[in-house]
Amino acid sequence: MLETNEKQTKTLKIIRNSLLVVILGLVLWALDFNILFWIQNLIRNDVFDVIIPFYTSLGEDGIIWIAFGLILLIPKKYRKTGVMVLAALLVMLVVNNIVLKNLIARPRPCWTYPEMVQLVHNPSSYSFPSGHTTSAFAVAFTVFSQHKKLGKVIIVMAAIMAFTRLYVFVHFPTDIYGGILVAAAITTFVCFMEKKISPRITEFLQKRTNK
Repeated sequence: MLETNEKQTKTLKIIRNSLLVVILGLVLWALDFNILFWIQNLIRNDVFDVIIPFYTSLGEDGIIWIAFGLILLIPKKYRKTGVMVLAALLVMLVVNNIVLKNLIARPRPCWTYPEMVQLVHNPSSYSFPSGHTTSAFAVAFTVFSQHKKLGKVIIVMAAIMAFTRLYVFVHFPTDIYGGILVAAAITTFVCFMEKKISPRITEFLQKRTNK
């Protein structure tokens, strides 16, 4: 009876959380252009016009996150996390950039209002989900799953990266939202695979050492 109640509670939580995700997505979708123009009218300034294009450029092709993953491979303490980060970025490349973007084929806001793109070049790839956001949060969530303190720092960096895509008018808020959700799914997959594969690798290495 207790197990049944626990299963029902978990099911209800999943349903509730799923509904919240959908509702928030619909609200953002209804406000997509409003949020973008609000940022342009109220937040944009000369200082940010210098800082933000530079920061967002670091996310091009996941350069900053690939470098970060490679750096994590150096110290033994973070080596496993580094492998997981690079794996998450590889999965992200396939799922986000190759599959979802071309499958959904959503036009970017800057294609509708090309005059608004003044700080970066007008991208040629589709809009949903945001690649910058997905890669940043895939790394952040993966690091957080292994090292909470460092992960919190990377999550802040990822959030700033996501905001820059709105500021330079190349993504909708729902592109950012979708990127975060995809990143969460990628992290879940990578962590699941790590739990399945890591013990086998350890066992294999121990057998090789004992020979």
